[in-house]
Amino acid sequence: MNRRKSSIKDVAAAAGVSIATVDRVLNGRGGVSPDRVKRVIEWARKLRLDRALDDLPIRWLRIAILMQSPTNPFYESLKQGFQLAQKTYEAHKVMCLLHYFDGFEPKAIAEQIRRASANADGLVIVSYEHPLITAALKTVSRSIPVVTLVSDLPNSGRLAYVGVDNRCAGRVAGELMGRFLGPAGGQVLIITGMHDFLGHEERESGFRAVLRRRFPACEVVATVESHEKPQATEDLTYDAFRRHPDIRGIYDISVGPREISQALRKLGKAGGTVLIAHELTESNRELLMEGMMDAVLDQNPHIEALRAVELLMREHQRMPESALTLETPVSIFLRENLPVRE
Repeated sequence: MNRRKSSIKDVAAAAGVSIATVDRVLNGRGGVSPDRVKRVIEWARKLRLDRALDDLPIRWLRIAILMQSPTNPFYESLKQGFQLAQKTYEAHKVMCLLHYFDGFEPKAIAEQIRRASANADGLVIVSYEHPLITAALKTVSRSIPVVTLVSDLPNSGRLAYVGVDNRCAGRVAGELMGRFLGPAGGQVLIITGMHDFLGHEERESGFRAVLRRRFPACEVVATVESHEKPQATEDLTYDAFRRHPDIRGIYDISVGPREISQALRKLGKAGGTVLIAHELTESNRELLMEGMMDAVLDQNPHIEALRAVELLMREHQRMPESALTLETPVSIFLRENLPVRE
């Protein structure tokens, strides 16, 4: 007796989904979660469904990216990273849809999260922590995978975090500051972007921990917030030196090294104040060459963008599983080891 051929009804029953869901998966119409797609295809193969499963129609995979405006040099590099990812994986029909925050008001960001993810198959976000933002991401993550980038949001329901170990990055900055200032130590200023960015908080925590334990002659006299506005860092530097004229070191966690350097020049502190910052932007490269900055910690935003897109591609079965780490390394750049411009 011939065995009855399997049907989509059999696949639906075995996978625990509706017949309509099986039909959507097998005809590439989208609107099905990655987990259900995986179950449907696995059971279709197990039951030897009579169709070419390796030649299923492939629709465009829409990945929404939500971050700050690329007017910030770091976010410009991140934007370029996502453009590179789309070009690299164009044959896999991956579309990176860039969206930028209109501001930092949490209610507005939560609404942008909902809008950006409405017709997307995955979301990559760079954001600070706030209950409204976390709640919006928890809702979105029930239907599509969410990846946090650069700064983690661990209670958001996200699939994974891609980026550096920010606490480690802060510890490296603390080690460099302590060694640059030497046995005499001195007063140190921290300029952060926003305390609500977990990544910024972790960098500051790591930095303080190393100074406290290994370089007790170094004293952090103030931490000030730029609210991610580079132009604000110049005024913050002036104000800090008015209150603490003996500052010998500045750790800039976020934006504004160029503006900080301008303030140091006008104050007559250029060359005598250790300045450590993040991201090897073109501006920071010039500051290193001029001797205005002592060290830059870089996290390679191009690689981070690629890793985030690859992760979502794997989640949608567009790439095989990989052992690649999602934690990107921290690179230390001084004037003497700057890479050649591409």
